[in-house]
Amino acid sequence: MKFFRLLPFSLLLFSAASTDAEVGWGEWVVDWFSSWFVEAPAETLPVAAPAPVAAADLALFSVVPGSDTLTRTTGWPYVSVDAAADVDRRERLLAQTVLATNPAGRLPLVTASAVRILYQEGQRPDYFIDMARRFADVQAVAFGDRLAPALAAAPDLPTLVVVTDPPTSVAPAHWYRALYSLGNFTLIHYGTPDLVTDLPTGWEWVNCLLRAKESESFVAQAVFGAQELNGRFADGTGLELPAVRTGFREPEATGVDRERLGALDQVINRAIRFGATPGAQLAVLKDGEVIYERAYGNHRYRRSEPVRVSDLYDLASVTKAAATTLAVMKLYDEGRLRLDARVSDYLPEYRDRTPGRYRIDQLLTHHTGLQSNLPLYPYLHEPFLSNVPTAENTLALSPRRYLASDVPARLRADLARLDHTRRPVYRYSDVNYVLLQFIVEAIAGEGLDTYVARNFYEPLGLRHLSFRPLERFGERQLVPTIVDKWMRRGELRGYVHDEGAALLGGVAGHAGLFGNASDLGRLFQLLLDGGAYDGRQLLSRATVERFTEQGPYNRRALGFDRLAAGYASVVRAGASDRTFGHTGFTGTCVWADPDNDLVFVLLTNRTYPDPDNSKFMKYGTRSRMQRDLYRALGSFRSATAA
Repeated sequence: MKFFRLLPFSLLLFSAASTDAEVGWGEWVVDWFSSWFVEAPAETLPVAAPAPVAAADLALFSVVPGSDTLTRTTGWPYVSVDAAADVDRRERLLAQTVLATNPAGRLPLVTASAVRILYQEGQRPDYFIDMARRFADVQAVAFGDRLAPALAAAPDLPTLVVVTDPPTSVAPAHWYRALYSLGNFTLIHYGTPDLVTDLPTGWEWVNCLLRAKESESFVAQAVFGAQELNGRFADGTGLELPAVRTGFREPEATGVDRERLGALDQVINRAIRFGATPGAQLAVLKDGEVIYERAYGNHRYRRSEPVRVSDLYDLASVTKAAATTLAVMKLYDEGRLRLDARVSDYLPEYRDRTPGRYRIDQLLTHHTGLQSNLPLYPYLHEPFLSNVPTAENTLALSPRRYLASDVPARLRADLARLDHTRRPVYRYSDVNYVLLQFIVEAIAGEGLDTYVARNFYEPLGLRHLSFRPLERFGERQLVPTIVDKWMRRGELRGYVHDEGAALLGGVAGHAGLFGNASDLGRLFQLLLDGGAYDGRQLLSRATVERFTEQGPYNRRALGFDRLAAGYASVVRAGASDRTFGHTGFTGTCVWADPDNDLVFVLLTNRTYPDPDNSKFMKYGTRSRMQRDLYRALGSFRSATAA
C-alpha cells in the first residue's frame, strides 16, 4: 500500500521533470528508479532481484532515434563578456586538438540521425550536448558501473564517451574503462593525452587539452563533420578530420563585426515591443558557416513561453522555394522534366483544359495569368467541414475542425476550371505551384514531402524541416501561427495556416512546410555551394545557376524571387543584385547572396493572433535587418582594410 500512496506524488514529480528543457530526462529517470531500491540491503536480495532496476536502466537506453524532444535554448555565438578572448582561446585549443585514432573511419558521423553521449556524474558536458543536438538526436546519460549490463543489451547507436580528466597531479578519471568491453565507442577526452591508456583498438579518440565552452562546441562539430581537425601531438602524430558540412563559427572568423550584429537584435526587439510579432528566429550564414543564431520574444504576446532556436515556424510561401522548386530542380537535373514542356505532358487530366497549356518555366516564374488562389469556397461549409471527426471527415485541420477526405481530390479536379488572363502575364499565383506539386508527384511516384525529405533534408541532416510537423514534434516545439476565425479552426499550432494547403491535406506546392531558421539557412547554403554537400552533387552547379538567375519572362528567377526587384535599399547597403530567395505571408524570409556567400533567414509569426496585423510590414523589419547585416559586414571590411 505504501507504493500506491506514493504513486501520485511520483507521477507529479515525473510530470514536472519532463518539462525541464535543460535537464536530460534520462538522468532523472535513473535517479528516480534508483531511489526505489536503495533502501533494500544488498545481502537480502536474491540473484534475480536487480531485474527491476535493470529494466529501468534498459528503458533508459532503449529510446529509438527521433525521440529526442529536448529543445535547444542556446543561440550562437555564445554570449560572452570578452568575445575577442573567446575567439583567441578557441583558436589555441583547436590547434591543440587531435584526432588520435579513427580505426574504422567512422568519424565524422555525417549520416548519424541519433547518438548516445555518456559522461561521468557531475561532469555533464552541456555545451557539447547542445551543439550535438544541432546535428542529431541525443541520448545523454550519466554513466555508472551498474548501467553496464543495460548498455550492453541496448540498441546499437554511435556512442560518444566524454571524459574530463583533472590535472596530472590528480588521479585520472578512469571510470570509462568499464566501457572497454561493451563495444567500439568514440572517446572525447579533455586533458593530457598521456592519461589515456589501454584504449581498445576499435575506439576512435579525439583529444583536447582543456574543456571549455569553446572546445566543447568545436569538438562536437568535428565529430559530426562540421569542423576540420588537423592538430598534432608533441611527437607530431595525429590524423586529419575534414569538414564536410555547414558548421558554427564566431562572426569575426568570417569577417563580420559581432558588435554591429547587435543592431539586428535591436530592430527585431523593437518590432516585438510594438506588437508587430510575438517572437522571431534569426540565422545568418557567412562563407558556409552559421555565424549568428538567435531566438527572440515568445510564442504568444501574453504568455511566457519563450521562442527557442529549435522551434518550428510555419514557413508559408517559402515552401515554394524550399520544397517545390528544389524538387523540380532535381527532376530537371536528372533529365526527367523539361522546362519547355507543358503541364499536359505530365498531367493528362488537364489536356485540353486551361492549366494544361502552360510551360513549366511559366509556372516557376508565375507567368501564367492564372487566378491567385485555389477555388476553396465550395468546401468551406458542411458537409465538407465538421467540428468532430466522422467517417467522411477524417482530415484534421486543427483539433477542432475536420475535413472530408475526398476534398483534396475534388480540389484537384476543380483546377481544370480556373480564371485566367487571355495571354500569359505575370500574376503571383499559388495555383502555379500546386500544379508543379502534382507534376513532381506524377514523375517521382511519391508525395512531394517524401521526395524532398529523401533527396534534400535527410542527406543534409536537416531534422527541423517538415510538412505536417505534429507527426514528428510535440506542440511545445511548434510556434502558433494564427487564431483562425474564418474557417473556425481556432489556434493553429503545427497545422498549416494557408487554407489551400490545409484543404490539400497539409502538403502543398505553395505552403505547408515548417522549419527553424538555421536548418532553412543550411538548405540555402547548399545552393550557394553549387549543389554540393559532403563530396556529393545533390544538384549540378549548372542547374543551380540556371534556376537562380533571372528567368526568361519577368524579374523573378525560376522558382525564386530576386532581391534586385523591390529591395533597392538592401542592394545599396551592399547586397548583390544576384541575391535570390523567398518570403512568406506569416512573416518569414530567406535570402542567399552568392557574391558575398551570405544567407539571411528571419522567421516570425507576425500573423498571430490576427493576420490583419500590418505592423511588421509597416516597420520594414526584414529590410531593416538585412541592411544592418550588410553594414556589419562592410564595417569589418573597412576596419581591416585600414
